[in-house]
Amino acid sequence: MDPTRRPRRLIVIPPARAGRNAPAPAATLRRLQAAAAEKRPAAPRMTPSTLRLVTSSPADGAVLLDIGRRSIDDVRASAPDGATLAEEQWYRLERPARPWHKLSEHLKAPRIAAGRDQSWTVTVVVDDAARTRLAQALVTILLDEEKGTGLEAMTDRRGCVSFRLGRGTKRLDAVEVAPLHGGWPVRLSNVELLRGGLEIAVPALSLKTADARGLVYGKPVAGAGKGVSVGVVDTGIGPHDHLKLAGGRNTTAKEATRLLRDADGHGSHVAGVIAATASGWRRGEASAVSLHAYRVFEAGDPFASTFAIQAAIKQAAVDGCDLVNLSLGDSLADEAVRDAVEFAWARGCVCLAAAGNDGADEVDYPARYPQVIAVSAIGLENAWPAGAYLEWTLGEPRGKPIGHHVPFFAQFSNRGRKLALTAPGVAIVSTLFGNRWGVMSGTSMATPIATGVLAHRLAGSTVLAMPRDARRSAAIVRLATAHAQDLGFPARMQGKGLAR
Repeated sequence: MDPTRRPRRLIVIPPARAGRNAPAPAATLRRLQAAAAEKRPAAPRMTPSTLRLVTSSPADGAVLLDIGRRSIDDVRASAPDGATLAEEQWYRLERPARPWHKLSEHLKAPRIAAGRDQSWTVTVVVDDAARTRLAQALVTILLDEEKGTGLEAMTDRRGCVSFRLGRGTKRLDAVEVAPLHGGWPVRLSNVELLRGGLEIAVPALSLKTADARGLVYGKPVAGAGKGVSVGVVDTGIGPHDHLKLAGGRNTTAKEATRLLRDADGHGSHVAGVIAATASGWRRGEASAVSLHAYRVFEAGDPFASTFAIQAAIKQAAVDGCDLVNLSLGDSLADEAVRDAVEFAWARGCVCLAAAGNDGADEVDYPARYPQVIAVSAIGLENAWPAGAYLEWTLGEPRGKPIGHHVPFFAQFSNRGRKLALTAPGVAIVSTLFGNRWGVMSGTSMATPIATGVLAHRLAGSTVLAMPRDARRSAAIVRLATAHAQDLGFPARMQGKGLAR
């Protein structure tokens, strides 16, 4: 659902935030209602029926309230002294899933006269000996690319998807295929509509060759990150045989708190580059960490509530996580998420967040907050197989060579003064739910690589044993930036440099 059409709800964070001694949600609600009655001369009386508890955060007693027809200003005026109030907002995942990502959200369907339509089918297969049909591949057809006229749909279990087109349609400007798993994205231009449809073969995904992460860091070592706890705030994790969960929580308003599995793929992909226990090139950068999943996206919803995000960050800190990965964000600041970042920082827990994928001159929130390590994305030239379509990610300028490969600043990556690090974020292969593997690009992928690299370094550092307070958090940030490798990009693109 579009965030502008969602009910207006308010996040109330009580002044007492003491972990296990946090006030109960009912107590927070009673205090707010009592305060409304006491401040009756300054604001209209608020009865218990005015406020409805939607959900709560056990880490600090924060609550999400449906305020009905009341104005937010009325609630603010009646809030107890010391409480923090923030209007609920909605953040997205930080991934440009494909070059036509923004376009696909606003595709204009072609006008077809009644009775003048035709069915046209696309079949997606893997370009291997078996010509395996590929389910869950997103197919986008562009009838007029300049005007944004087109259609898109996902292939079924037989690898097929059908489109209704005008009978007079003879040619398409382009056909794009973005597989969720098993293959690489492709693009065909100036496609003729042949009778019987079209079969498109995508390059097969190999687990035995290095992707951009492997080309930069080499094969990850077994046992890296032991003793470090990492929280992934995302769409959930797994199931996957190479992703072992130590804990976590679902902090959404509607789903069960124990529902941690991933139905999107993004969270599993993020978790894999940090902690996958596979061997060879597909092992995570810190495969021995204690991995925690915090699911903040409800099934089928592309937006996550800032209440769910702040509750997850705080829960991760209370659960003893050392690092929290946030591959999500928005251009709008949010007081509740900022409060959560500070809550974690005070407990020796540091957040790393994606810079964003708008090609903007400033990083998104929460990456822009002072206590967050903001991560941009680079790519490597020729780091994907022939036939794969990733040239759209090529940006300027080029950096200093890494081995035999030349890095480029990803054209989609945000930049800004707040950037701390950069990492590979183009053509990254990682785990997906259902024991599958897929390729994704975005600052969403660069951030967990930086998180995994930092977890590896933190495990061998004296910083890990420091008391869990703000000084420990500052030491973790220094550890992350002190070893960064200068790639020759401006600081607004690479921060201190490549995560090392």
